[in-house]
Order: sequence, then C-alpha cells, then structure tokens
Amino acid sequence: MELLKTGRIIKGVGGFYTVLTEEGSRFTCKARGLFRKNGQTPLPGDTVEFSVDKKGEGYLKTIFERKNELLRPAVSNVDKLLIVVSASEPLPDLELADKLLLYCFVQGIEPVLVINKCDSGESEQSLRIRNEYAPSGIVVVTVSAETGFGMEELSKLITGCTLCLAGQSAVGKSSLLNRLLGLELKTGELSQKTERGRHTTRHAELIETPGGGLIADTPGFSLLESIPLEPEDIPRLYPEFTEIGSCRFLSCMHISEPGCAVKEAVKEGRVSKERYERYVKIANEAIEARRHRYD
Repeated sequence: MELLKTGRIIKGVGGFYTVLTEEGSRFTCKARGLFRKNGQTPLPGDTVEFSVDKKGEGYLKTIFERKNELLRPAVSNVDKLLIVVSASEPLPDLELADKLLLYCFVQGIEPVLVINKCDSGESEQSLRIRNEYAPSGIVVVTVSAETGFGMEELSKLITGCTLCLAGQSAVGKSSLLNRLLGLELKTGELSQKTERGRHTTRHAELIETPGGGLIADTPGFSLLESIPLEPEDIPRLYPEFTEIGSCRFLSCMHISEPGCAVKEAVKEGRVSKERYERYVKIANEAIEARRHRYD
C-alpha cells in the first residue's frame, strides 16, 4: 500500500528529487513519466505530493501550482529576493538593483535591498542609498558579512521564507550566504559543503536556514531573461510614483509630458532625483525595445 505525503523539493540530481516534509523528514523521489509528457520539470521550491511504497521508494505524483518561477537559478515559489549592493567597492550598480526590483514586482516576490560591507556600521554611502529608496517604502537593511553587523535584523526578516540572492559580482553574496546559513566558510568553500560537482547536472539546491526558511545555494542571480513589461507598465511598479497626486494625463510616462506630478515631486525632493533618472533610462530602453520589436 502506498503512503501519500506532501513536501517541498529542495534538490534535484539526475532525475532524483529530495523532498522535505513539514515534519523535517527527507525522501528521495523519482519523477513520473507523465511530467515529461506534459512538459513539466520538477524544480527546487515546488510543493509536491508524492507516494512512498513498501520499499521506502518515493515517486512524485503531483506538482502543485507555482506562484512564481525563476530561470537562473531554476527555483520556484520564492518569497523574497535579497538584492545585494556594496557600501564600498565595487560601486553600487543601482540601475541593476532597480531592474531587479521590477522583476520582483512582476514575479510577486518581496524585495529586500541589502547594503553589504558596512564593516563600521552605517556609512555615507549606505545612508545615501537608504535615502534614495526611502520614498519607495522598499525594505533596506545595512549589514556586514565580515563583522556580523546587521545580520540579526536580516535573519529576522527572512525567517520562514524561501529566498535567493541577487546583485553584481564582488558585493559579498557568498559571504552573506555563509552567514545566513550559520557557516564559517571561506569564499569558494560553499560548493564543497553542498557537494556541488563541476560536471554534475543539477538545479540549485535549497538549504534550510537556522530560522526555518530555505535559501538557494547559488549565491547569485542572473537577469538574462527579459522582463515581460510594456513601457506603460513600468511607472506603476515604482511605489513612490503611485502615491503622488494625479498627472494631467492618465497615460503619463513621467518623462516629457506637461503637468506631470512625478516630475514636480522630483523637483521638490519628495522623489529621489537619481532613482528618477534611472527610471527614465529604463523606461526609454523599454520604449526602444518595443520599437525594434515591431520594426
């Protein structure tokens, strides 16, 4: 007699999937051929129903509906994305951060902007970044993976969540991942800890965090896939824009239109000038991309 259980996939290697149940038990399961026939690929993060036979062998039977799905890393049902920038070197790429924020809003993921390398606490750079995003209401946390500053606050924010990390190279994502997992590994040792083989075909692995959540073991995130947005969608994804009074035109893009409430708010300092200028660049890129699409 088969026993039916539910759980989350946390790892997949060579057609075998490790499923973690709410009770903390782990089962290795094979995927049914029906998934392949239907074009479904089980992913880490999937909530699944599986059966266990008398021999203790597990078989995935159902993949429940996903609330979101990332491509790089291939993970589903992500609650939060930690967008990591540096308070020192490298200089923060806030345009990338803004694009990742748009990606989060489209995917239904809660973003947390993490300013790392605040080894001596808040700095002039971290305060500048914090002030830029203050009107948006986006959560901003300053930390140091080196000294542990701010890590307690960040750990509380991610308790019970499934999350990934994102950001440019050399901002300390691997070091942050180690801290969040309660490990004391040198950069580059994490792959050994998670038995990540160089020639092994596998998805990202989700590892349990001390706070009861799950975090992707890939300390990075690629925004290579295009964000499925029309230019007119972009202004609505800037929280600080939506709270400002109405513009003269309902379809205002807040770029060159007269009677624009957002441009007026920028002049008055109620919206960050720097973030607004990056918005104009991102919106114009989307307009140009659409023009090429229909050429």
